[in-house]
Amino acid sequence: MILYKYMPFTIGESVVRNNTILFSQPRHFNDPFDMPAYPDEATADPLSAIFAGLRTMVKNQAWADNSGILSLTRTPVNALMWAHYAEQHHGIVIGIDVATACLTDETSNFIPAQFGSVIYASRRETSDFATRPSTGIAVGATHHFPVDHYEKLQRVFLRKPLYWAYEEEVRVVKCLKGISGALAATPSGSFELSSTSARDLHLYKLPEGSIRELYIGIRADTERAEHLVMEARVRHPHLAAFECTLDNNALAVGFEEYKSISENRD
Repeated sequence: MILYKYMPFTIGESVVRNNTILFSQPRHFNDPFDMPAYPDEATADPLSAIFAGLRTMVKNQAWADNSGILSLTRTPVNALMWAHYAEQHHGIVIGIDVATACLTDETSNFIPAQFGSVIYASRRETSDFATRPSTGIAVGATHHFPVDHYEKLQRVFLRKPLYWAYEEEVRVVKCLKGISGALAATPSGSFELSSTSARDLHLYKLPEGSIRELYIGIRADTERAEHLVMEARVRHPHLAAFECTLDNNALAVGFEEYKSISENRD
């Protein structure tokens, strides 16, 4: 299964060259309603409700601090995604084989890709749980997928406001606990940790062969695109490269096999 990541051109160059991809902490999301929200059970006891509120804040902080989310999507030709996330069509889209990238592995992903389809809704779910977990988890410190907690994890990580439905998002969630230094191997995989003035960057080291497709935006700089495609084909021998096209009749983004500058001149 190949899933897609839209990104600005410069960031895409870094992904292709370094074979790493960012898992973002929820506090850096652009929508405050997209924060993990722990679904506490309702209680009629006012005192219990106070403690439940404290517990919720602690758990939310643990989820937010120690969880990294990779947001992917199912299609490389969503015009709104190109406009919003790929530098107004100046950027690129990378297609990732999620199985090769170990993003479907239930032992190293808190929520693997095959369980990461986002649920879009106009309000949070507050009904009683239909399932009851049989095991315990350490909040913010569980690296594997606890399948018996899936209903709870959906409410925490996989519910987004309805207005984001156009994204067709699939999420992979990893536990970031224990990551430090330039290169760290944890139960969640190998990560490089770097910092900017604004945030820490948790960069997951993709296994070789994970990057399988590359789409160049309609407005991307031709010479930069040429260099990137040439480099990508060397670094990722099984990669298929495409250039996006504008279908004026359908008002849609299309694509065709990438041709080099010399091929276009012939």
